[in-house]
Amino acid sequence: MATIEVIAAVLTAAALAHAYFATPLLFWPLVSLVLTAVVLAMHSPLALSRRMTFLAHAQGHSILTAALAAAVTTALIKGGLTSFYLFVLFFAILLNLSVLAAGRLGYREDVATGVVMSLQITATIALLFVVRMVLPTSVDPLALITGEYVLVSWSDVLMQTPFLLISALFPLLYGAKYLYAAIDENYAEAIGLKPRLMDNLFLISMSVAVAASVYTLGSLMPAVLLVMPGAIAVRYTQSLTRQVPIAVSVALISVAVAHFIYTLIPWLWPSAAIGIVLLILLKPFKKGPPA
Repeated sequence: MATIEVIAAVLTAAALAHAYFATPLLFWPLVSLVLTAVVLAMHSPLALSRRMTFLAHAQGHSILTAALAAAVTTALIKGGLTSFYLFVLFFAILLNLSVLAAGRLGYREDVATGVVMSLQITATIALLFVVRMVLPTSVDPLALITGEYVLVSWSDVLMQTPFLLISALFPLLYGAKYLYAAIDENYAEAIGLKPRLMDNLFLISMSVAVAASVYTLGSLMPAVLLVMPGAIAVRYTQSLTRQVPIAVSVALISVAVAHFIYTLIPWLWPSAAIGIVLLILLKPFKKGPPA
């Protein structure tokens, strides 16, 4: 096991032990955050390799729109958290696949993403007005943005875990091949991969991961964990097979450190602390030797 994996394992174990014994109210929120960060970070190098960084960062817009639409729908049908997750998943997949649909109209990926983001922003404004006028006591838009970290319980983790496990299947089964396919699509086709189909499956997998993280991280921070761990991993090594493990380790280090920061500085929300730690980690790593 490489040094960074050891550091990540030690810090994560220390943070979980600290939460369990010293701050028990934060134990299950931290468990949820660890699981969420691992799965999002597994997708990070894949998003970067397929030049989907803009789309990954656009998840902040997509998931806010999806979360608002899901919250409104759930409130109208008087559903629970399971209904909310399912509706977020449905709307997030729909919005992400619409980017590929726009791309097939002849737009470049960044233009297609921008077009869909424009529609999302319009929908978000309309949904916020609906919340303000019709559901002011049922839906809290700020909670959808920041997440409900301190309210996460063991039952929430239990509900979240199946979604995260499903989302982890794509990077576990196809992660390395997908990274190589980004370099040489002829190689991908030679080993039986269909890049366009893989792109669709990746977007669905990423949507599931983001949808599962909303209650813990809110609608904006999943985008950071979809980009920054992979960006740091690329600076750390050029080995394709090492990028996912390093990205996951980086995410775990940021979560563990963020936990300790939050216990010392309660007004700094954990998801914001994660972003700060990732920005700090971005600088020290130098690009490693080619694989």
